[in-house]
Amino acid sequence: MKASASPLDRVLLHLRDFRRLAVEPDVLYYLEADGDETIVRRRGRRTLRDVRSLGEVVAAVEHCHFHRIHDKWAVNLRRVHEIRRKSTGRDWEVVLRPPVNRVLPVSGRRLAALLRRFDG
Repeated sequence: MKASASPLDRVLLHLRDFRRLAVEPDVLYYLEADGDETIVRRRGRRTLRDVRSLGEVVAAVEHCHFHRIHDKWAVNLRRVHEIRRKSTGRDWEVVLRPPVNRVLPVSGRRLAALLRRFDG
């Protein structure tokens, strides 16, 4: 079941100190699994850590244009600059927009679904 958009168009991140931080999804670039928690990468250098698993966080932000690209990564589709083959010619990767400019791997089993999200 997909989460519905909140009236404020914000999502709540669950931080370690029992705080809930309301953020606008467009300021988020990617999510990274780190054990049972999720690293949340925003525009600046400082990351946030959500105490939920990547799957739980993705379920909470999926309606905000987030897509799982790998067992370890999910990206904000609005922050994707390019989807390209790696230099090896076999695997694929996603390049995020500046200022983050991060390059993340795309799992082969998740590539088709990622491309469909852009094709409508």
